[in-house]
Amino acid sequence: MKQFEARILLRNLLNRVEALENGKLQLSGHLTPEELEALDVAVSLLDADPPSDPVTTAHAPILGEPQSKAHSALEAIDVTLDLAAFSHPPVPPNVRLCIDFGTAMSKATLVEDNVVGEYEDDAVEHISVLKLGIAGEQEEISETMLISSVYVDNGGLLWFGKAAVNQSMSEGGQNTRRRLDNIKRSISEGALYDLVPKSYNPTETQVSYGDMVLAYLTYLTWTVNECLEEDGYSRYLPRRFALPCLAQIEATEAIRQMAKYLGEAQVLADSFGSKVKEGIELAKFAAAVKALRAKKRVYGFVNESVKEPLGVANSMLSWRDAIDPFLMMIIDVGAGTSDFSLFSIGIDPEKGTNNGLEVKGSARGITEAGNYLDNILIEFLLKEGNVTSESEDHLVIRGALELGIRDYKETLFNEESVTVVLSNNTVVEVDLKEFLALSAVKNFDASLRRTMQGILDDIDTSWTRRIQADPRRRLVVATTGGGASLPMVQELAKGSIIVHGTEVQLAAAIPFPQWLQKMDPNLESDFPRIAVSLGGARQKLISSVGAAAITADVTSPPKLKGYFQKGA
Repeated sequence: MKQFEARILLRNLLNRVEALENGKLQLSGHLTPEELEALDVAVSLLDADPPSDPVTTAHAPILGEPQSKAHSALEAIDVTLDLAAFSHPPVPPNVRLCIDFGTAMSKATLVEDNVVGEYEDDAVEHISVLKLGIAGEQEEISETMLISSVYVDNGGLLWFGKAAVNQSMSEGGQNTRRRLDNIKRSISEGALYDLVPKSYNPTETQVSYGDMVLAYLTYLTWTVNECLEEDGYSRYLPRRFALPCLAQIEATEAIRQMAKYLGEAQVLADSFGSKVKEGIELAKFAAAVKALRAKKRVYGFVNESVKEPLGVANSMLSWRDAIDPFLMMIIDVGAGTSDFSLFSIGIDPEKGTNNGLEVKGSARGITEAGNYLDNILIEFLLKEGNVTSESEDHLVIRGALELGIRDYKETLFNEESVTVVLSNNTVVEVDLKEFLALSAVKNFDASLRRTMQGILDDIDTSWTRRIQADPRRRLVVATTGGGASLPMVQELAKGSIIVHGTEVQLAAAIPFPQWLQKMDPNLESDFPRIAVSLGGARQKLISSVGAAAITADVTSPPKLKGYFQKGA
């Protein structure tokens, strides 16, 4: 095994360590042969070279808690806060938002209930995927999605979205300046209080990753405001927010932090207005946060959180059509995490009942996702270009690769090859088959399959008897998210899987729900990425509170009514 592959596998192994409620640590899942080999490589290297001194990590306070001269200096900056969020007129009770802050792209959807349809007695949902890309002036990338990037330029200005990408490429292409592309991960990795290093923040104003999450959410909220007012809605509509599947302790903290950040982001978006797309002084933003946190605030318009797989599952149901009970596994592959959950679906509109439930113990998230492949591709390009950590221009070359890696990866998977010119003018060609054959990439595939198998092995057997009662023994699998089209993800919905000793056929859910096809066919291309926010904004949600552990046996085969593809 090559050292660069071992390094990636070991980093991912550390990411799988979970904290238990008793304070102890455990490693989730089983070691793969590749991970075991990576450990052997690490041991052999440690035997050869003495370990260096340990590196300590600095932790930054949340802005608004004066801990240093730099924070005290913020008091001298004049800021005016717009506090309209605390005195706005009542908003309609039948309209709500769901905000999906993504690692790579962010989305938001509005749902208004009881809108008169074709006939006066036919009240329907009005679903509007907000055109954040247009508000953020990046419609050439996507009309409905916003790039989740932040960049602090050499003059100390904060830039967001596509503007952040443009500024970073202008300033950072030939030096060691870096762009914050994966700030969402700091929520699940407990890094919100870690200081942002100089390569990301060249100013004297110290900020944490949590501060940068809040800065981006301010920009995201401003684009939401612009879209709402364009469509005649109040900017203070009640909102839900999506989060990946996390362990209980991490989930509780993530929900608390996100609810606070989204509330603060509304005030900050009101206060800075359109300046968010023109570049905000980092020091002034920090001063505004400090002033806002000087008094405790209650943000009543920020409501509940929604687990990402639940949002996806909820987006697939019309809630108006009868569906006989069946089980569906959601696999949502984003940039930062891959989230799994199993749902029992069944709807009877005539009786006004539904048994939509998340199966207890089936919600799991892993860190192997789009960014994991990005890191593998970066390491592979460096190796093929003969660039090592000892190379004089190593940091410059790596920094330039990080700025453009998502485009390189997209080209690689779409065209089955990519040619990359490193900043030292070395030309590297990568073939998709060669890339997929790497041990670290195979580990991604294995981790996805291991998680899927583990869920089915661990849930109560009464659930799987539903599948076994069907002569076809089919489990419906829906793959969504920005990574849904990756070949190893598509393979998860093909073939069969052994569940409690019985072979079960896998059936791929249709990629675009039929009920939504009738309502708005234009959403089809974006659906894999907007499914979370779309499902999360709907009034009716599949239950996740007190998720069911046991179900009664079902003896009749399920009728999926178009929820799977023929021949899958």
